[in-house]
Amino acid sequence: MISRIYAYDTLNSTNDLAKKKASELKSGDIVWALVQTNGHGKSAKSWYSPKGGLWFSIIFKPQRLPKDPNIYTKMASVAVVNVLKKFKIKGVGVKWPNDIYYGKKKLGGILTEIMSYNKEHTVIVGVGLNVMNDLPDELQNATSLLEITGERISVCQLLKRISSEIKRLYNFITSGKRNVITNLWRNAVITKRGTTVKVVENGGKSYHATVVRVLSNSLIVEHDGVRERVQPSEIFLD
Repeated sequence: MISRIYAYDTLNSTNDLAKKKASELKSGDIVWALVQTNGHGKSAKSWYSPKGGLWFSIIFKPQRLPKDPNIYTKMASVAVVNVLKKFKIKGVGVKWPNDIYYGKKKLGGILTEIMSYNKEHTVIVGVGLNVMNDLPDELQNATSLLEITGERISVCQLLKRISSEIKRLYNFITSGKRNVITNLWRNAVITKRGTTVKVVENGGKSYHATVVRVLSNSLIVEHDGVRERVQPSEIFLD
């Protein structure tokens, strides 16, 4: 898969530009910005994206969409974790649904958006990773690779290696071996069976529970002898 990289000094959002240029882009193409002025994550949450971080979107145009659209987020999450482990960074994992964590601090995130028109599908996978960028004081639960390692890791090198790993894993999706991605993702998830987590329900009620089972789009947790299914977005790490 041959990629073209569309590189910019500043963009509102790499995902937003990818959506605008969807008809022009080919599978494997990358939109990369040194700075995002309106970066956003899941549920349109703002994502601070200054110079020094890695902000890019990679585009795929599958003939058909898999039953589990989250497979693309899982694929990118696993790719990021795999690459960081090759840099000998231990303790990195996936906080489902779309966050990359180091210990209990957020290091990055994935935003997957899917567009379909006249039976043609465009999947845009956005990756945001704190590398050498500064972090404002209010983001106390965030960290960067510079804080973790004390070293200045090349953003260009990370872009090349992460995008290459994403495309390698994408072959499992196109060849019908999505279970490989799912199994790799299960190993990378930090909320494994036996993990104690804080569950915050939509109404604001919260309680601590133990993860019993990790499903593809939800978690089974147990508290006070009761088991229930919860959405990953309701799970928080203490």
